[in-house]
Amino acid sequence: MLEPLLIQSGQGAYRVEFAAGGVAALAARLAGMGFSGVVADRRVAGMYPDALAPLLGAVPVLLADATEEEKTLAGSAKVLEFMQANQFSRQSRLLAVGGGIIGDMASFAAHVYHRGIRWEFVPTTLLAMSDSCIGAKCCLNFNRHKNQVGAFHAPSAVWIAPEFLDTLSDNDIRSGYGEIVKLSLTGPAVFFEEVRGALERGGLRNPELPGLIRKGLRVKQAIIEQDEYEAGPRRILNYGHTFGHVLETLSGYGIPHGLAVAWGVDLANWIAVKKGLLPEAEYAGIHAFVARHFPVSYSRPVTARGLVAGAARDKKAAGGSVSLVLPAASGELRIVPTALDGALEEILDAYLTTQCGQPAARGSR
Repeated sequence: MLEPLLIQSGQGAYRVEFAAGGVAALAARLAGMGFSGVVADRRVAGMYPDALAPLLGAVPVLLADATEEEKTLAGSAKVLEFMQANQFSRQSRLLAVGGGIIGDMASFAAHVYHRGIRWEFVPTTLLAMSDSCIGAKCCLNFNRHKNQVGAFHAPSAVWIAPEFLDTLSDNDIRSGYGEIVKLSLTGPAVFFEEVRGALERGGLRNPELPGLIRKGLRVKQAIIEQDEYEAGPRRILNYGHTFGHVLETLSGYGIPHGLAVAWGVDLANWIAVKKGLLPEAEYAGIHAFVARHFPVSYSRPVTARGLVAGAARDKKAAGGSVSLVLPAASGELRIVPTALDGALEEILDAYLTTQCGQPAARGSR
């Protein structure tokens, strides 16, 4: 049994509990906790009808589709309509059951309804368990651009039941590992070696995974408790995300978030080498690991020019440059303002041509 985490937030401290007894035991426990309603991923509810019955049969339920198209103002409005129809008050509590998309929709709605009500989260994907369940961020897509609208609204509690991972596809598990890898490279060096060793020894579904989830959350906890609202140090958690988000968009969201982040981390490392920040040998070791365990298939051409154009729309971009999170030889991550120009296109083109191993990625700048 993993020990809970207590996350200190300016909006009130909250606990991350690792549930004993599996999904059914957690659902039975939550059913008696007085929630005013539940927003649940439709697929998750269908996969666990008996286990979740005590919870979903006890309160009003909104079944939602966990798609990028629903992670929008229109999708979050459905949650607002659900709360209004069920007469939620400022004292009401909303429970979200699903992955990061459901968490984003629910937390954004909870943030704006009556100027903020309490919400709690049961993450059901590895991506949500290992990263997005803490930190208070909620983001929605807007006009086909990723995470353009958002707020900070911390949950009142997080409940993790690793049993949910049993019904995830290998690709979903691999996507979740993308964020764990990012956090392992953000935290102490030994953590990355633990992640690499666990995957090498036991594959994607190795028995060490619940412990890796907790260790990743501890890395993130140390950062968000210093800088909850991303005024400074928290920006390093965007490591791999600038071009990862662009890749997601260019693929029509056919490449899942965590795999795009792992790809973005590898690309950030490549840029760091070309800028003289990271030794090539260190890049090569991480690149080999990422290429082996987190391969990306491109169904659409990806070009350096497309990546630069996408990065120009990033919320960290301004005045013709974007703030990239790049690793340095000392092991630290640095925020490096980088011009969105021809020099960057050349670096990106070299990466696509020599490092990806995907002919479809190659194209004119």
